[in-house]
Amino acid sequence: MRRLLLGLAALALSACGEPASTSQSACAFSATHDVAWTNETPDVVTTSASGPSCAQAVVQLVVRNSAGDPLWAVASTYYDMSQGGIPPEGAAPVTNEQMATFLAGWADVTEMRSGELPEWREGVATLTESATTFAYDTPFDRETYEMLRARNLAMICYAASVEASQCLIIDPASHAPTMIVAYGP
Repeated sequence: MRRLLLGLAALALSACGEPASTSQSACAFSATHDVAWTNETPDVVTTSASGPSCAQAVVQLVVRNSAGDPLWAVASTYYDMSQGGIPPEGAAPVTNEQMATFLAGWADVTEMRSGELPEWREGVATLTESATTFAYDTPFDRETYEMLRARNLAMICYAASVEASQCLIIDPASHAPTMIVAYGP
């Protein structure tokens, strides 16, 4: 019973963004953020870190619907998401404060509508050639992309790497999350 209570206490602390110490992880943090994405009831974005140290931690971003079902998940490392690549030899350790700040910022995804994405002009071979600020990539052909953009669907965008973001919609045909664009410099 005591183990169960200690486990529940550790889980509760990690849900609040506080460190949850376990014998297996010296870096265990999480942050959450509510988003209005799939329907009227808020979905939840949770970011978490777990590892023997914060420099060695795996970081995850998980989006769940209001029923708790996972919709989207990505995993990386703190260093890859904040600096790119793996830490160089002699890199300063990642502090608990740095990790907590990173996770809170990563969980705070951007909410917007697909209609705010750049137009893919007719006669232009790629979406990037239509954009003026960033390089954009989409898995869709022009007709499908423009149809999804015209539907003005709810969309969330999150950091996918140091200099790139991905934006997700709920596909109207399959009702499954899908990436509509990735963009970066």
